[in-house]
Amino acid sequence: MNRIICSLLITSILASPSAGQMGDATRTSTGIVVADRKVTLAAKIVGRIVDVKVEEGDGVRASEVLIDIDDAELRAELASAQAVLGQEEVNLTHMKKLDDRYRKLLSQNATSAEKADEVVFNYGVAKARVQRAQAVVAKVEAMLNETKIRAPFSGVIIDKRAELGQITAAGEPLLVLEDQSTLKFKTSVKEQDLLHIKKGQKISITIDALNGLKLTGMISKIITSGDTSTHEFVVEATLPTQDGLYPGMFGKAEFGR
Repeated sequence: MNRIICSLLITSILASPSAGQMGDATRTSTGIVVADRKVTLAAKIVGRIVDVKVEEGDGVRASEVLIDIDDAELRAELASAQAVLGQEEVNLTHMKKLDDRYRKLLSQNATSAEKADEVVFNYGVAKARVQRAQAVVAKVEAMLNETKIRAPFSGVIIDKRAELGQITAAGEPLLVLEDQSTLKFKTSVKEQDLLHIKKGQKISITIDALNGLKLTGMISKIITSGDTSTHEFVVEATLPTQDGLYPGMFGKAEFGR
């Protein structure tokens, strides 16, 4: 009887996986498909929205105008600033002529040094006034540019909070733009699995919504600062282009043996 028991124990031990084999088990985690780039577009100036050219779900091109903010007041400010600049430039031209004249007179001892110094000082003031006027024009032109909110890159509008006639506030979110041309898979892995996962490693990703479609991804990012409550670490993998694959889809990653 004892021989039978010993034989069974030995058979059981031999049949059990070794510690190395246990460590080589396939590691899995769940996650979601996310866009490589997503940005919230906000107003930088206060103004009334006069045109919203997009709706949620619309595809847009880089630099395309998405929202127009009323610019009538700013255009009036620009005209005024340009007029002031013109006046200051005329004055600067006059002061330069005086400066040239008095420098010549001073070299001929035909005027006092004090008078020449006064002309030089006034010429310097005139140059400073032109620079200040130029800065005002540049500032208004920059504000005018902000009345047109453009797409920083090509993508899809996934959220719209702007309405015709709405008064914007600086920093107020108006649109969310997502670049869906490049997708990635974002997941969290257990701390004990992190040592077995490397950047550049290929992984298998199954997308449930596409009838269990399997894709090969490549780990592109490992954020080595874990969640203190779950002790898990965020890992991202690039995905190949695939029809019907969209951000938000659920999937399961297998990190190999």
